[in-house]
Amino acid sequence: MAANRGQFAQLLAPGLHAIIFEDLQAQPEEYSQVFNVGPSSRAYEEQVLIAGLGAVPTKPEGEVMKLDEPIQGGTWRLTHQSYALGFQVTREMYSDDQYGKISQVANDFSASIKQTVEATAANVLNNGFTATTGTLTIDGVTLFNKTHPLLNGKTYSNECASDISLSVSGLQEIVTLAERMVNERGLVKRIIPQHLVIPPELQYTAGEILNSAYKPASGNNDVNVMQGRLEPAINHYLTSLTAWFVLSEKSSHYLKFFWREQPSFESQDDFFTKGLNFSTFFRFSTGAWYWHGAFGSKGA
Repeated sequence: MAANRGQFAQLLAPGLHAIIFEDLQAQPEEYSQVFNVGPSSRAYEEQVLIAGLGAVPTKPEGEVMKLDEPIQGGTWRLTHQSYALGFQVTREMYSDDQYGKISQVANDFSASIKQTVEATAANVLNNGFTATTGTLTIDGVTLFNKTHPLLNGKTYSNECASDISLSVSGLQEIVTLAERMVNERGLVKRIIPQHLVIPPELQYTAGEILNSAYKPASGNNDVNVMQGRLEPAINHYLTSLTAWFVLSEKSSHYLKFFWREQPSFESQDDFFTKGLNFSTFFRFSTGAWYWHGAFGSKGA
């Protein structure tokens, strides 16, 4: 078969694929700093809430000990979504490109992928105060809520009592909520806060609070009890300029990100236009099925 200059997918595709992968790897991930990221082999991931046993009661001599049993709560399902995008390189562009425009298109392609992944994950926090479909946790209320219903019939809060700005007093309130955390049976479940997740606009306030030896904005030389207490994590995909969030270490919170299919790339020659078609396809899901280990404030 005679060589066909019109079929240049084999020449162009490897180069563009390499540029896309390199650009994706060069951009630091933000979602993986705080989310529990893992693979999935199913169409969805499902969780069931179960409360364990209560505290051990006394047993009077000679009497039968009391029996207890776990309490089952609701279920929560996270269904993977599909994402796809394509672009076309014309034959003229391929033939005449002397200024790296094709490479620029590949860079834009990787930026599009990153925007979708990062923004979708960040929306778990962005929508954490909003009671809409897809934003509720397994107990039927928003991720950040003052009255999370417990299976023992009581409630607990993981939200500041008022929409307080990021401050020493605000962080003290959150830390106290974490230290006083209880499980579904009301037993003490101490949680250690680790990350302070903030938009870029709050990075300077956070720096003053977490790095000052003395309490910021005070002339009394009061010791700053929050110095070095948390690790700041700036997230550029948070939409609120005032909301801030505190998360425990990953093993103690339930913010999840599941990769069903990592981004893959395909290319083929277009017979009718003589151009080259590129596309990407990937599947993932992200959400917070349970609220323990996550705390927040809308800010003032």
